[in-house]
Amino acid sequence: MAKDAGILIQNIMELLVQEPDGLEFAEIVEQLSRVQDVGSERGVRNLLNRLAKEGKLIRRKGWSTKPGAQPYIYCHPKTQPRQLEIPGIKEYRIHTKTEFEIGELNQEERQQQQKAVSVLESIASGHLHQESYARAIIEAAPKLAAENPVELVVGMARWVVDDLNTLAAEIERKLKRGALDESKKMAVKLDSQLGWAKRYFQEFWKLYDRVEELPGILELPSQAKRFRLYGETAKLDEKKAREQLKKRIFGDRLIQEQLLPTDLHKSAAGTDASVADLFLEHTAGSFIPPDPVIVPCSAAALVTNSKNGFTDEYQDFDIFPDKLREYDDHTAAVNGLVLSATLARNFVEESNLQHTRKAAMDLRQYLQDFRIATKQADWRPMGDSPELGTKNRPKLIMRDGRIFPLVHRLRDYETGGLYGQIVRSEIEIFQQVFHNTLLGSGLDTVYGAAVKNPGMSWLAPLVFWYLYSNKSPVDGRVAVSNAEEVYQYPFADTAVSHLLFLGVAKNASNFSPERLFITCRVLRRFSDIALEAEEMSPIISQGDEIRRVRENTLKDWKEFIEQHIAKKRKHYQSNNLDIDDYESFIYLCSKVGVSMCYAAPTSAYEFLSRNSSVSAHFLLPRLEVAINMERLESDREHEQECLDGLLSWLAAGHIELDRSHTQSGFDTGNQEHSLPILVPDVIVRAHEAATFTRDKLGEEVQDKIRALIAELRKRLEKGR
Repeated sequence: MAKDAGILIQNIMELLVQEPDGLEFAEIVEQLSRVQDVGSERGVRNLLNRLAKEGKLIRRKGWSTKPGAQPYIYCHPKTQPRQLEIPGIKEYRIHTKTEFEIGELNQEERQQQQKAVSVLESIASGHLHQESYARAIIEAAPKLAAENPVELVVGMARWVVDDLNTLAAEIERKLKRGALDESKKMAVKLDSQLGWAKRYFQEFWKLYDRVEELPGILELPSQAKRFRLYGETAKLDEKKAREQLKKRIFGDRLIQEQLLPTDLHKSAAGTDASVADLFLEHTAGSFIPPDPVIVPCSAAALVTNSKNGFTDEYQDFDIFPDKLREYDDHTAAVNGLVLSATLARNFVEESNLQHTRKAAMDLRQYLQDFRIATKQADWRPMGDSPELGTKNRPKLIMRDGRIFPLVHRLRDYETGGLYGQIVRSEIEIFQQVFHNTLLGSGLDTVYGAAVKNPGMSWLAPLVFWYLYSNKSPVDGRVAVSNAEEVYQYPFADTAVSHLLFLGVAKNASNFSPERLFITCRVLRRFSDIALEAEEMSPIISQGDEIRRVRENTLKDWKEFIEQHIAKKRKHYQSNNLDIDDYESFIYLCSKVGVSMCYAAPTSAYEFLSRNSSVSAHFLLPRLEVAINMERLESDREHEQECLDGLLSWLAAGHIELDRSHTQSGFDTGNQEHSLPILVPDVIVRAHEAATFTRDKLGEEVQDKIRALIAELRKRLEKGR
């Protein structure tokens, strides 16, 4: 049997090496059948997919003139462009945006994602009895779905306040009994839980703390010792909490089923970005090490719906813009084009260099978004017969990665030198993209994103608190019996949302692509992430009084920044920026927000709801859509319209399992059962465009790389 398989593999490889354009599965089976007995077609398909996973074959989407899903093409690696075999480059390393997302995760979120992947794989392998957390979520989902999310957050905040105060009182009792060591351990625990409560309720949900004489919504002592030394306690104003959360949460159910229109968009564009680290070779015998050159790149894909029932694809990329030669090293870096070896050496701190790479990459992607929004994209057809007359400006733009900039803090914006200039360029072009999508007469382009590795879970803590407070049973035992499992919830949102939808699906009867499971939506402003934790509720001084900034008022934000600048100068902190230099930052704080949720077509769960097959499980990205906060103030329906504009693309069947960027990249040890992420199809296409080597663009890209090498060599020689 093994011998027959070896012969079959040899014949497949020999067949494909003679076909530069690759072959479809049916074509491979047909040609192989002429020379040997191939057995079952399913066995051949499994073998081809295995060879592709091992890197011995290349598997990609092909083209078809027939309606329906496009077939896969299998190619021999020798027939495809090789980006590493470019004269003048010693090494060529591509870092994707997904890698940057994973690198930004804190240890807690990383562990939650790892465990979630492991649990879902265990479920798929039939060890469901060992995974009580997952079963508890699935079984509680139908009842939990109907809960009001505002009341859930208020109820959880009330429980946290009581729990913190109870723990503080217990520490005091231990101290009175002389149990010093035990009370110290409990104080460390209390500090940890206080820190988590501040991040989750105050920073994310914006249940802000007291500021001097201004009362807060959720008031928490800064440290555990303040409970005892100053008699402070945790306090919650439930009325104000509800008022605040109603501004931040959309939807009166945690999960709902919604029927979406499927004809809102004739086309949609996806964008992605990456960073290429090039190490240029020197002449033979040179003792000088290869010079590193950092090249941020972006790319886009356009998917259109044809009248004859199938889709066409186009690509646009800015790998190495022709304008590069017009810039000196510094200007090229500020524009996110290239960071040369000479400039790279000026970054003494490694962290600054890493943040600069992220900011430059993000800048390139925002420029790509801007090109699409302003009809400047040069769409190149993929395939033999693309649809003619496609509109150059789609009404839906979707980013791979979050909408907000990767580097976004006010302190980064104010940094001096090249790093600060790149960050300010990134923020400015993001503001221009927003202005050209959601503002202005007749624009109203939906600006969305799919975040595969969210850095903050907001849904999972709610779910685990619900399981704990309701003593949800599994096999006669309480699944979440320890309060610490609420503060240290085991799974991330990407898995919890999937388990909730699966639980709801088990009681569903109407499965269709147009009907989606959707969580409640959560609003987050740019200002929420732009300011430091101590300024989470920004204030303005007016004489002897202070007041909170009115978030949608441009004038208030300008006054806040003016006082911020004055305070820095008073304390002799370096700041070379004037108020006019903050124009883009102030604009974003007052006008820009995103609505985020988790969603998936009900049809994706039809099979899985009846059979926990390993091949059917998947994870969900956080979906985001940009919101005009100024318009939202007077038109609450604005958020729903933007979200429907994004979700309608999914409802129209434009959704795929992304297997190239799964969270099993954390390595659970079972690549055969890796868990893909369910994303909009344009996200997958954009990533394919950003890998530089797709089909007919391969030679063109290599030509640009060679031209860039020649240009960089000239600059390096001038610099010595």
